[in-house]
Amino acid sequence: MPNHAVTAAGEAMPVGNTLSRLAELLRAGDSRGALALIESSTAMPPVSRSTETTTAATNRRNFLLAKGGLLAASAASLVVDTPKAAFAASEAPRAAEDISGQVETINENPDLLKAYDTLLAAQAEESAAKEAFEWLGDEWKHAWPLAPDELLGSANAHQSGRQYIKYAERDILGRFMMRDTSGLAMKVSPEFREKYPRTCFHVYASEEAKERIAYLSQRTPKGRTEKSLARDRAWIEGEIVAWKQRLELALKYEAETTRLSEAAGVVPAAQRVCDADAAVKEASAKISMIPAFTHLGLQIKARAVQASGLFDGDPNTAGRWGEFCRFIHAVIDMGGEVRV
Repeated sequence: MPNHAVTAAGEAMPVGNTLSRLAELLRAGDSRGALALIESSTAMPPVSRSTETTTAATNRRNFLLAKGGLLAASAASLVVDTPKAAFAASEAPRAAEDISGQVETINENPDLLKAYDTLLAAQAEESAAKEAFEWLGDEWKHAWPLAPDELLGSANAHQSGRQYIKYAERDILGRFMMRDTSGLAMKVSPEFREKYPRTCFHVYASEEAKERIAYLSQRTPKGRTEKSLARDRAWIEGEIVAWKQRLELALKYEAETTRLSEAAGVVPAAQRVCDADAAVKEASAKISMIPAFTHLGLQIKARAVQASGLFDGDPNTAGRWGEFCRFIHAVIDMGGEVRV
């Protein structure tokens, strides 16, 4: 390795002093100055013609070969001298690969970097789980049956209250099924079909049919005359017959949809999505508890908060929520992609 390096002023500087100066620049966060010193150090020190032959080994090529070791030694000294970066100096060669980006990684809390790797792995699993779940919907949608028209109840069931929305017609993944109303002339009025070209219907379940049959069976016919009593009694009996037919259809429909769901593995696929989502939230929460040493660590923390979905909204939102969103986005955008 050469014994001297050349400064920007053209003066020879001992390698020991170069290392010290480079360590100071790195410690101060002056990456540009460090790069300038490195580039200037590749120049040959002034030598006399009489010594050219004896100093041929210290040419530019040999010094360039030694530059990686210079960077590694400088970064190692920086690691040793920095209290927060109390981890092995064996990480130092990473700085030689990209002095402008990787030095910050070396100075960052290793526990935070490890936690971020865990978050990235959890996010990858969540994405894969959701993709597999959506694939099930596409793969089985042609086998999934529509509910019989006799089981269709009120329209716009996807907008119903909590008590009845569970009876809305859904596909194999549990998403609302929107039917074309143009072919349901016997079910909805022309005005409704014009206003709602597509809608989701309430589907009578077997439990509803059983409850309705039980209620009608206990109902006492009412009427002031024998004729009115007979009419009410006939209506009750007719309703019981209709609901028994719906019960039979509902049991068959539910049995078929249950069979298809089990064959497709919907429940395990949905559980995988839930587990992956929980893992992302757990990794995000862990990152929030680990101190950051550099602005790279702050970016990691911002991305972890964004991964939770709490502040991944519209930055233009008014109020405190918008302020939080803008802050998270600003921290994330301050340094581009996080490289670990």
